[in-house]
Amino acid sequence: MDPLRPRAERRYLVKTGDGDVVVVVNPAAGGLDDDLFELRSPAAEELAGITMTTPLTAFSAKAVDIIELHGTESFAGSPQLREMLVREKATALLRSIERFAKRADRL
Repeated sequence: MDPLRPRAERRYLVKTGDGDVVVVVNPAAGGLDDDLFELRSPAAEELAGITMTTPLTAFSAKAVDIIELHGTESFAGSPQLREMLVREKATALLRSIERFAKRADRL
């Protein structure tokens, strides 16, 4: 990636059993940062530009890719521990997406 050209915000529409969730990727965040992902309801303005829906089960691999693309160099531990952290962050994101969809379904 060209360091002089900032990343653009990316949005993904994720389909769960309880409804759809828009996952927004913060372009300025590092891979292990808490603010890398933001969850939003699929309102019309959030859906602009999104052309496909990803099932929750398939989004797991995408989340790992996004985390790795945003970098994990801030972590000074072993490569094995870094890999475990990346997978745990992706798993936690999937749980958050499911909870968000369930909560949004009740509103």
